[in-house]
Order: sequence, then C-alpha cells, then structure tokens
Amino acid sequence: MTAFLDAAIFMYAGGGHHPLRGPCQAILQRAKDRTLDATTSAEVVQEILHRYIAVRRPSDGLRIAREALIQFRPVVALTDSVIRRVPDLVERYPQLSARDLVHVATCLDQGIDTIISPDRALDAVSEIKRLDPFEAAA
Repeated sequence: MTAFLDAAIFMYAGGGHHPLRGPCQAILQRAKDRTLDATTSAEVVQEILHRYIAVRRPSDGLRIAREALIQFRPVVALTDSVIRRVPDLVERYPQLSARDLVHVATCLDQGIDTIISPDRALDAVSEIKRLDPFEAAA
C-alpha cells in the first residue's frame, strides 16, 4: 500500500512547535527508512511554496520544499489525466478545496487508496481513506 502525503505533513514536520510536529516527522522518517511506502506530488510542493511565500517566509518554504524533493524522487506529476478528474470530483465533493481535490485525483490516477493528512474534510471522499498523522506515525 502506497500512501500519499499531504502538504500538511511536510509543513508540520518542518515547522515550529505543534502537536502534529512529532507525528509528521515520524511519518517522514518511516518513509525515509522505507517502513512506510509513501509518495507525494508536484502539487504538494507547489502548495508548500505558495503558503510560505504568502506568509512572507519563503526561506522556510524553500527548505521544506527542497527536503520533500530530495526525499521523494520523483514526485508525482500533475498530468492531464489527473486534472481531467478534478471537475467531476468538484461536483461530487463541493465542500472540499480545489487543492484537496487535485490530491484526491492524483491518488485515484495513481491507484493510491490512502492519503495521510490531518484534514478531516477528506473523510468525505469515498474513494480513498484518510489516515490521521497520529495513526500513521504509530
């Protein structure tokens, strides 16, 4: 089973003090040690950079994005087949953000059935299972 890592995993792991920091660091370490089969996407890297640039902390975003790119090579591309799934997902799950739905579409396109994310809104998606970071770190 391959798990898809949401942007929050990287941002909590690389950020300041937060209850999710330890579990997210453990998830990334498990992926590095290959005790967790995990991947992430180009859209996740873009999301990390977007967020940190928006809050005027580009150096933090660059550090976290670069670490993700080193650990996960290659990242899953945002392809035509991924993006073509998104409009149908928007109709099915209008309560989710476009970014979340791109992540869901990526999972579906790649045959990934699990996303590790603290975002409980993803629980509404019937096609994939959301795994809470505390659970995934154990």
